[in-house]
This record gives sequence, structure tokens and C-alpha cells, in this order.
Amino acid sequence: MNTFSATYGQLALALTGDPLLLLASAVATFDPFWAAFDETDIDDETDPLQIALQVTRGAFPDIYAEAVERLRAGASYAELDRLLCTAITAKGIPLDDLDSIGWGIPLNAVGVDLEDPEFYAVHSDLFPILAPFGIAIPEGETYSVDVPECVYAAGRAVAASLTDHPDSALRQVGWAFAWIFSCSGNSLIDDTAESLAEIPPLSWSAEDVAFAIELVEEADGILRDVQTGIETLKASPDLMAALERNVAHLYRELKKKGKLNERKRLCWASVSVGAE
Repeated sequence: MNTFSATYGQLALALTGDPLLLLASAVATFDPFWAAFDETDIDDETDPLQIALQVTRGAFPDIYAEAVERLRAGASYAELDRLLCTAITAKGIPLDDLDSIGWGIPLNAVGVDLEDPEFYAVHSDLFPILAPFGIAIPEGETYSVDVPECVYAAGRAVAASLTDHPDSALRQVGWAFAWIFSCSGNSLIDDTAESLAEIPPLSWSAEDVAFAIELVEEADGILRDVQTGIETLKASPDLMAALERNVAHLYRELKKKGKLNERKRLCWASVSVGAE
């Protein structure tokens, strides 16, 4: 045994004999990122894995414990990336890779910009639904679509009428219009990716994490209703005819009074329960 090995052995023995040092050793082993985490210290040079471990320590202790165990076992960066992203996604916050974790909770917005020609290129299947509102479908190359304010007012009135309807199928149609006219009340549904990017992201605090999970879960449910509602509307000639009548009525009221009654009740064709 050389001098170095002997010294190491003596230090190890001294460590086991001192309760405070023994506790420090346990902390260093099982909780290596115990120091306080300040998100303001993050910059482009900060290691994403270090950020992820600090984040999960505060927000998801079970994920943190598993990641530390894998780290001590010699797991590669790629393995830890997959582990952390998969586990955080399973908690309700979709995460594709660790590169974005340092800038707050990543959220995906799916809102509609009716003035963006790209929307109509991607959603040409919605032309029949938009036609009753008189929206001019863009032809050729254009940078913007002219959407009068009355279109938004009528669209939101339609959404409000349907999302409050006793017929569950009609409520799903209502969520389709709430998505199209950005009035669902959920920022992931109402904001576009561009507008959401202008808002400071949620932090990884316990409160923000809980809020983000609730927001994502609600948005997922709304999107399911949106898709079903669109199919229901397109498959029902009577409902489409009711939509045309209601929009025409709303436009007449707007032209006459300059505004709409927020409690305006509209008549809809029955889908599953009964007409209003």
C-alpha cells in the first residue's frame, strides 16, 4: 500500500467516524444538486443536463432521484436526456429534449390567426365552416387576409352560444368555434406560437408546474372536442343551415345596434339531445 492509498483509507475511516461528515457524504452521493437553484443564473453556457437535474429536484423529486441513480451508474447524456424528457412528458408537460428546459416550462400554442394566409393553406377543410361568416378565402400570393371586426364578434357569439348548450355534441361544435375565434379562455388554444413567445415563460416553481400541467390537460381536452365538433358540423346539413341563419342574424344586429347582446340566445338544429 503506497502513501496515497494509506491516506485515502485514513480519510475514509475518519469520514465514517464523524456524523456530520458522514451526512455530507450521503448528501453528495444521493443529492449532488442540493444547492439552491436560481434560474436567473442560466445562460447559453449552462449545461442543459445540470439545469434539468436542478429543475426536477424541485419540481419532480422522483424523477430527480432516478436520474441521479442512473448518473452514478454511468449513464450517458443521451440516456439521461431520454429518461428526463420521457418522465417529464409523462407528468403532463411535453418535452422533446433538454435544450429548451433552461428557459422555463415549454408550452405549445395552437391558436388561429385568421389574417395569416398560411392558416387557410393548412386548413382548407375549414372553408365550408368559415363561408357563412363571409371570410374571403385568399387566392394567389398574399401577405394578409382582411378579416373585419364583425367576423370576430359574430364568431365569438356563436362559440359562446354553443359551448353553453345542453347538447354535448353542440358544445363540441362550440369549442371548434372557440378555437377558430380565439375565445376558449385557454392561452394554448387562443394564442399562436408567435404571440405566446412574447409572453414570459412559466418558471419551474411548484405553483407554475401545477398550473402548466392543468393548462396542457385542459388544452388537450379542448382540442379533442374541436376535432369532433368540426366533423359533427360538416356532417350535418341542418346544423350548417342553422349556422348560416344565426350568422346572418348576428350581422343584422351588429349593423343595426353596433354591438351584440352578450346573452344572445341562438337557435340550433338538434344533434343528440334537442334543439334550443
